[in-house]
Amino acid sequence: MTEYSKQLTQPKLWFWGLSFFYGSICLAITCSWTKAQEMPHESYESFAIPQPTGSPDGLPRVRSLGKLVSIEGAVGDPGMVREIEGTNTESEFLTEFPLGFDPESQANQFKLPNLIYFSQEPYANYRTNANWFEYIPGDGDQFGWLSLGSDPYQKRGYRSGFSTAINIHLLSGPNAVALPPRLFDFSLGYQTRGRIQDVMSYDLATTIGIFADFEGSARNGVRFPGHAVGMLHYTPEIDVVFGVDYLSRDDIKLLPVMGLSWRPKSMESMRFDLVFPRPRIDYTLDQSRKLYVAGRLGGGTWEIEFPNSDNDVMTYRDLQLVVGLERRKANGNVSAWEFGYLFDRNVEFRTLTDETHFDDAFLFRIVMRK
Repeated sequence: MTEYSKQLTQPKLWFWGLSFFYGSICLAITCSWTKAQEMPHESYESFAIPQPTGSPDGLPRVRSLGKLVSIEGAVGDPGMVREIEGTNTESEFLTEFPLGFDPESQANQFKLPNLIYFSQEPYANYRTNANWFEYIPGDGDQFGWLSLGSDPYQKRGYRSGFSTAINIHLLSGPNAVALPPRLFDFSLGYQTRGRIQDVMSYDLATTIGIFADFEGSARNGVRFPGHAVGMLHYTPEIDVVFGVDYLSRDDIKLLPVMGLSWRPKSMESMRFDLVFPRPRIDYTLDQSRKLYVAGRLGGGTWEIEFPNSDNDVMTYRDLQLVVGLERRKANGNVSAWEFGYLFDRNVEFRTLTDETHFDDAFLFRIVMRK
C-alpha cells in the first residue's frame, strides 16, 4: 500500500464530526418537510371508476386504457380527475369518489384500476427521489466503482420541499492514475412541481452540494446542479417535454431537455419516454412489474488531493445503456434491478490537458423508490 493510500484510509476526526453534524441537520429538515408537503400519490385526489357491469368473472369491466386522462379536473375543480372529452366511445357510467374514500371497504362493488402500472400516467416528473446501490467491476489498469446513495429530489406525490442526499463512492484502480480511494457527495436541494390548468406541468429543482474526497480544501468541489423542465400535455397520449438540465460539471455544464412521451392506444402495455438526456421505454408485464430500457449520462465532478498534497478537480464520465426489471409492491414502494453496458469512459483533470480512457464495462444497480 502506498503512503498516499495509507494517509487516505486514516479517518480524520474533523471530517466525521462534520458528517455527523451535517447529517443531523439534513434529517431534521427532511422530517419537518415530509409531513408538511405530503399529498396524495401522483396528485390523483379522486378517481372516476366504472361501475360493475356484470362481467362473466364477476369483476367490473374497466374501459381500455389509453383513453385516460386529464391530469387535473375541470377548470375550477382541481380535486377531480376527468376523462378527456371525445375519447370515450363506449357507453359506460362513471362514479366519482372523493379523497378519503376507502375502496377496500367496497371491494365487492368495484375494482380500483392501477393507473401507474398500465403506463398511462402523464409525464409530469422529470426527476424523482431514489435510493441506489451501484457496482462497476474494475481493478489494476481498469477503473472500478462501488456507490451507495440517493438523489436529492422529491418523492412522487410531493409537490415541493427540501431534500438531502449523502453519497459514498469507493474507487478501485486504475494504476495509471493516482485517484483517491473514496469520494463523497453532500447535497441539499429544493424542488417544486405543479400544473397550469389542464395543459401543462412543470418540474423545477435547485441543489447546492459539496463533491470531494475531503482530504484537502473542498471549496472547488461546491456545485449547483438544477433543472427547469416543462411538460405540454398535447393529447391524452402525447406530452411534449422541454427545458434545461444544469449539471454543473467540468465536462458538461448544461444539457437541453427535449422530447416526447408517447403512450399509444394501440399498445397499452408500452410507454415511450423519448426525452433527452434521460430516454426510457417501458413494457408493462402485469399490474406490478415492468421491463424497461433506458439511457443515461454517468459520472460527475469532484475535488481531490494528489499524493503530493496538490489539489485538483477530476471529472469522470461514461454513457450508460441499461435494462431493468421494476416491481411495485402493494404499499406503493418500487424496486428495480438494472444491468447496464458502459462506454465512452474517461477521466480528466482541470489542471491537465490529457484524458485517461478506459475500456467498456458492465454495471449492476439496485434502485428503490417510494
